[in-house]
Amino acid sequence: MEYLTMLFAIVIIIIIMSASSELITKPPITNYHHMQMIMQWPPTFCGRPDKPCKPSVEMSDFSIHGLWPGNATGHTPFTCNVPENPTTVEKVWLNDRSLKNFLGLYWPSLEARWTDEKLWKHEWAKHGYCTSEIVPDVEYFNGAITFARRLKDMLKILENGKMGPKNHPAYTVMGMKTFISEQVLKDKNIDVYISCDHQRATSSNVFFLKQIHFCLDKSLNTFISCPKSTATRGCGRVDDQNLIFPISLRTQGSLIIKDRIG
Repeated sequence: MEYLTMLFAIVIIIIIMSASSELITKPPITNYHHMQMIMQWPPTFCGRPDKPCKPSVEMSDFSIHGLWPGNATGHTPFTCNVPENPTTVEKVWLNDRSLKNFLGLYWPSLEARWTDEKLWKHEWAKHGYCTSEIVPDVEYFNGAITFARRLKDMLKILENGKMGPKNHPAYTVMGMKTFISEQVLKDKNIDVYISCDHQRATSSNVFFLKQIHFCLDKSLNTFISCPKSTATRGCGRVDDQNLIFPISLRTQGSLIIKDRIG
């Protein structure tokens, strides 16, 4: 009898712990407003001393940082906890060699300490799982590649429009946003966001182009205009802030950004 009582107590404890675990796991969401496709500029990311990058990183083109749900004010606050035993997301690219090749091309991990696969799993766990009720994991990764391929000529368009990389503050945030809307997306009514890496060089405040945020509808069908937002994303308080779109230089196996301010 004492044995059965103890066994019953153990079962009750397991049930309670299981229920508690389910309560603290945040389920996927459906109330997000849009998705943000974040395209990063590797020379800015890798130009920081706290971000050692792989020697093999391609420094002459944009790459995907992530695909995040956003709210109606342009913020990306959604972070979900993946269930304790989720479906193995690696199957998405292990079952599709073509997709894995495209992910490696358009969505590489820049940091030396992260493999590509670790980055993909991290981004899905932090952002992709949030939206998986509307955009399942396969559609999440395929959607990211679809839009990255639509943006593959962005750098060439910027360079042809005299908006290419320069190691001095040649542009403004608003000028860059306007050019991308009109010349890359071919629609002046589609607004994008610019984010900056704010560093101090010599005696001046310097804002480096870090990322471009493209907004997509929540089901990943098309580009849409990003919502009006008060967030500055590290670019100072005004859209006419001077902006550096840096060129990278490698020396002795490390990466530096050469600044010629003024």
